[in-house]
Amino acid sequence: MPLLGDRRLRALKEAVRNTFWTREEIRRLYVRCEVPQYLLSEVRADAKTWTIVDVVLDALNLNEQYHYMLEKMVGQTLQYKDGRHLLWAGQERVDAATASLQKLREEVGELAAERRQRERDQQERQNRMDKAAHGKLFQDKLSELNSRFLGWFTATDRTARGIEFEGILAELFDLFDLAPKESFRRNGEQIDGGFKLDNENYLLEAKWQSKPVDLNDLRDLDGAVSSTIETTLGLFVSVNAFSPNSLQNLVSGNRPRLICMDGSDLALVLDNRIDLCTLLRRKKEIAAQRRIVFASAQDIMNGKY
Repeated sequence: MPLLGDRRLRALKEAVRNTFWTREEIRRLYVRCEVPQYLLSEVRADAKTWTIVDVVLDALNLNEQYHYMLEKMVGQTLQYKDGRHLLWAGQERVDAATASLQKLREEVGELAAERRQRERDQQERQNRMDKAAHGKLFQDKLSELNSRFLGWFTATDRTARGIEFEGILAELFDLFDLAPKESFRRNGEQIDGGFKLDNENYLLEAKWQSKPVDLNDLRDLDGAVSSTIETTLGLFVSVNAFSPNSLQNLVSGNRPRLICMDGSDLALVLDNRIDLCTLLRRKKEIAAQRRIVFASAQDIMNGKY
């Protein structure tokens, strides 16, 4: 399709004719703008400047592979601020060139603004498409993790289940851009992993055992967190919840350094009913404000906290 509409093409033609004026100058302009020789040869050497300009610019405008030549021609022409270089040809020529350049400058300014708007519109469309594609990929991955999580409830191999559970959590944290870290050993302590949220580091402990997690397990992670830098917190994930009074005893007389999740919390995240990052931030706020290290996702969603 043409690069320039009739009005803008006419403005460029007039600016080229009036600014360069002679056949020799117009042909030199074409050479600088890489106009193909076959186009120049189609114009008689003694043709009027109007013909030289009309034939060549019409051809360039209709062929997309030559559009860059037209853009170069606009730039070359607008290097002239006015028509004073034509004083030798008389004031009438100066005035005609100056007026043509001003008109072209106005048209090109509008064209550039329209091009920027088209580029913004195109980028917005691409962003929407990328977001939709990302949303589908995100949901597909979340559904896969949910299926894997639910599939292990009937497993008899607890060791394999524990290893797979750590893998599910690592992939879940990666899906939510939480920069998960693999399990590691530190000062004789086995840490199941870590992640980062809002520039704070979290140590992770995850257990899927038949009985609820007790106070000693919680204190092990709390001790690991307390021996690190001030901005480190802990997340304890226990599929089968926590033993009675263990959570309350953990914070008795101490500043909360952990937040906790159970299997029901995790199920709501994997079912896409609550955003993981939102849940973790809310749990942290509740722990800081109310010294409650386990506020269930369901209670949070129901507005209890």
